[in-house]
Parts: sequence; C-alpha cells; structure tokens
Amino acid sequence: MADHNGRQLSTREMVRAHAYPVLAAVASFSLLAIALLQVPQAVKTHRYNRCIDAQVSLRSASNLKGQQGPGKLIYLKAVQHCEGL
Repeated sequence: MADHNGRQLSTREMVRAHAYPVLAAVASFSLLAIALLQVPQAVKTHRYNRCIDAQVSLRSASNLKGQQGPGKLIYLKAVQHCEGL
C-alpha cells in the first residue's frame, strides 16, 4: 500500500486494512442471496392473490346479498378453492 512506504505489513495491519472491504462484500452477497431466495415465495403469493381475486369475482356473479368481504361466505369459499381443499 502507498501509505506504508514499501514496508511489509504485519498481520494486524493486514486485517485492519482489508477487514472493511471483505465484510462489505460478504454483506452484499448475503443481501443478494436473501433477495433471490424470496423470489419463489413472492411468485407463490402473487398467484394465490390472483386466484382469490378471480374466485371472488366469479362467485360475486351470483349476486348473493351481504356475502362480500373477508370472513364472508364468498371469500371463505374462494380461499377454500385456492388452497385446494
């Protein structure tokens, strides 16, 4: 390194000089790996939400009064269908 005037660095100086870049690289790769591992769950959840929306709209076509919203019959049947029960 230029600030050491050509002398050999001790072990402690080497660790101090390179610890931050190495730890920053490890942290960056960890964040990238975590983000990539979240992709399958995000796809599954997106498809589940689309299924719920489609089932609720299909079941709403029968014009059942008072059956809209979470916890109501249309929504519960949509969840049952999308979960494969």
